[in-house]
Amino acid sequence: MKLSQNKETLDQIAPLVEYAFLKNNDIREDPNFLSRYNHSMGFGEYKDNHLASYIMVNEFKSRIFAKKVKMGGVGYVASYPENRGQGDINRLMKEIILELHDQNYAISDLAPFSETFYRRYGYENTIYEKMYQIRPEYLRFFKPIKEGKVVRGRWSDSSLKEAVIKLYQAKLNQGEQRNTVDRADWWWDRLDTYYPGRLICVYFDKFQQPQGYMFYRIVERNFRVEEMYYQTPQAAQALLSIIASHSSSDLKYYVKMPEESLLGEFFPEQEGITIKTIPYMMTRIIDMKQVLEALRLVNNKKLTIEVTDDDIIVENNGIWFVNDAAEEARVRKVETDPDYTASLTNWTKVLLGHLTLKQAVQLGFVKENHPVNTDFVKGEVSFYDYF
Repeated sequence: MKLSQNKETLDQIAPLVEYAFLKNNDIREDPNFLSRYNHSMGFGEYKDNHLASYIMVNEFKSRIFAKKVKMGGVGYVASYPENRGQGDINRLMKEIILELHDQNYAISDLAPFSETFYRRYGYENTIYEKMYQIRPEYLRFFKPIKEGKVVRGRWSDSSLKEAVIKLYQAKLNQGEQRNTVDRADWWWDRLDTYYPGRLICVYFDKFQQPQGYMFYRIVERNFRVEEMYYQTPQAAQALLSIIASHSSSDLKYYVKMPEESLLGEFFPEQEGITIKTIPYMMTRIIDMKQVLEALRLVNNKKLTIEVTDDDIIVENNGIWFVNDAAEEARVRKVETDPDYTASLTNWTKVLLGHLTLKQAVQLGFVKENHPVNTDFVKGEVSFYDYF
């Protein structure tokens, strides 16, 4: 059931979340928890008038290319041990998905404890991280910059905060992101308190314009860049030079980047960097029509696809005609033979994940009924937002 957001409900949520996630503090006094709680919907199951299971759904906006859509971020999935296996989470997940559909959400994202578990509700891997581990001696290639400047500080520095948000929004406004959070002010501020001791570096060019930023922390002898964005090669070199200025054989260096990142190409010798691509978030398409309307085709501007096996939101099933050349009604349901057929989760791999249509056909995820010389524009995902 959907929960009321009041003191009595929070008093029941708190001990459950504290138990399930091994928290030693009273989360009712925790600004990090409360910031999310105050921007969320709660769903739960009661047993004998006590809350036994709980799921939080945060209300976000995300970008799918040029379109801003509603995204439900699922987190704090919790049940008391004596209540597990009773089907609570199964019922709640289905209720959440239907509620999101009723409220006109386009997608839902989550960080899975089990990919197999969430796949049964229509979620599929879409968001990956690229993690660079750099050997200290390979930082020698990056010297202090001679043009522009790097300013280091914290989120409380309003000029740095303004520069970071400006750069982040500029990235979104390019219309190339296919599933990236459009961060609200409360979320920016929460990120700062959620990662204690985090520092910011912003590179300003010779015209005093911000061109790149990074967030980093040094934790237990690990130098961790947790977010980096640069608009120019000079900005990338400048930020790498800051990492190099901390060079020490006692530190391990990690840089987290979007999957499409080419940061390694700046290293003249790449033997000293290890690059791993790691699954991070899964996505559930809530409204297929909204998602298709946000995407664009390459080459042939018309495509007909069939969606099957959505057992929760049956409106997503059927044959969809996408006509990029149309001014209006460019996405609509039709009754004709589809060019391609796949389940909802397999279409998610193509529409919001990193697989091309051709790759999905070769892997057997999508059935090709009539070959069409086209594909969906892939874009990129710049997603760092754990919840």
